[in-house]
Amino acid sequence: MSDQAGCGCDSVEQKLVPYEEALNVLLEQARTVSETERLPLNDCLNRVLAQSIESSIDVPPADNTSMDGYAIRTDDVAGSGETVLRINQRIAAGETGMFLEPGTAARIFTGAPIPPGADAVIMQEQVEVNGENICFSVAVKRGQNIRLAGEDIKIGQTVVSAGTRLRPQDL
Repeated sequence: MSDQAGCGCDSVEQKLVPYEEALNVLLEQARTVSETERLPLNDCLNRVLAQSIESSIDVPPADNTSMDGYAIRTDDVAGSGETVLRINQRIAAGETGMFLEPGTAARIFTGAPIPPGADAVIMQEQVEVNGENICFSVAVKRGQNIRLAGEDIKIGQTVVSAGTRLRPQDL
């Protein structure tokens, strides 16, 4: 009795095909997709993107702080020793601050836009608060703890390329 008895494949001879030959057979049988469709974003998971998507905005849209702290002007920082600045405003994420006057600091929270006039953010952990003033003696560099507008994505930058199978993070 044959080992293949009862399997329905007694008369079928199996033959291995070389890789290149198998690939050519598959490519010859593949059909090109030429039609496209527009769908709501919620229906696009696992779909293949027909054309590249470019950003219409800068991300972030404005210079903002990467942490909680105080927006300051580096020109106000003492060359050595302690710097004392008066707190003149509080800026939460989503709010826009006023122009930062010389000799002042703005309490600022992660993601909030940098107020005009400020050019650095000092971490709250590096500052001592005394009433309406902050005191610190650490070195501060221009641009410190600031994410620039368009730093992650610039207007016109391709964010998802044509031919991409769309995943949740793409959507």
